[in-house]
Amino acid sequence: MNFKAGIIGLLVLISFYPTAARATDPIPVGRWEIVHTTGDNTAQTNLWPGNFSTFLRPGGTGYTYGTFSDSLCVISVDNNLVPSWTALGGNTFQITIAVNNLGQGPNFSFIYTGVFSATTPVPGSGGVSIPAISGTYYAVGDASACSITTIDSPGNFVATFLPTISDGSTAGSLDAYSADNGSAFDSTVNTTITFSTPPALGQLAGTVALSPDPTFHLNACFASTGGVTIPLTLNSSKSLQSGIFEYMFADGFDPSGIPTTLFLNSFSANLYVTSRNTDPSAAQITSTEWAVSAAIGEDNPSAGPTGVNSDGTNSTMVMFYGVIGGVCGGAGGVDAPFHFLSGKPVSHPSKPISHHRFREPRDQSGQKYEQDRQQ
Repeated sequence: MNFKAGIIGLLVLISFYPTAARATDPIPVGRWEIVHTTGDNTAQTNLWPGNFSTFLRPGGTGYTYGTFSDSLCVISVDNNLVPSWTALGGNTFQITIAVNNLGQGPNFSFIYTGVFSATTPVPGSGGVSIPAISGTYYAVGDASACSITTIDSPGNFVATFLPTISDGSTAGSLDAYSADNGSAFDSTVNTTITFSTPPALGQLAGTVALSPDPTFHLNACFASTGGVTIPLTLNSSKSLQSGIFEYMFADGFDPSGIPTTLFLNSFSANLYVTSRNTDPSAAQITSTEWAVSAAIGEDNPSAGPTGVNSDGTNSTMVMFYGVIGGVCGGAGGVDAPFHFLSGKPVSHPSKPISHHRFREPRDQSGQKYEQDRQQ
């Protein structure tokens, strides 16, 4: 049978422990989560703020494969967003996101002009400040499906900077809870991701160590030596970091030598506790704990400081997982979050994360990854 890796995800929370801060690249090179605070039309605001996740590179360019959006104006699902930027003097920058909807809708661009500050206050934090660009933006072309902005009537935006990951590690567990639309591993699997310097800006590199070896329907999923799973290697040409997202393909083999990939779909998050959550974009972790994006405008100030205090950091990541290819192809489900913060993991079944926090796995041409599932 054919398995589409878009049917993925066990929600995962893991802590990130960098060995060094990564804010040394020239402004504005790095990860940016651009969020509209005004200027969206009613259809867009009824869902979530218009936004773009991107990685800007030196020389005024950006990582096209690592740029994507939940905007209603972005209709084509292929990798069709082209970022660019220019310095206007001082700490003022202009970022352009050009959208080619490939005939499925009108082409357009958003032009963002703002001032960088390393100490942008985080609303609702009680004193936390982070690096960000704040300013105004407008649409060029037909963006009426999501926006009411024009050059004469611009909207406001905030672009949160997140540190580039090129070292450090994460530690957590892949849960064993099975959801209605997916099947998880047979038991919980301890997981450590160790990052290294990627070959190109915007990519991710490193290894994934699993213990014990995951099993799915009692079948061992990955090759092992002496009972220890051989570490998986992040495929840097597919793995990326962009805005709040970390998007990882960890390649290895199943016990019979068939290429097998563990797909990890992650976003950097704030965690907060409430018995009455009102944020429809939040991911439920336990009966009272929730996760939202670690970016101004996508966080949750109404939850108090814990709903915003991790903005602009990778201190906590929320993940989905799935297996592509091999004897365990198709493993993975949704609604199985766990909480892991410098202690032993506690597993809790929960509701699925809002769909606009999830990105289906695609190659650099924009095509979904599909593998024949081994029987």
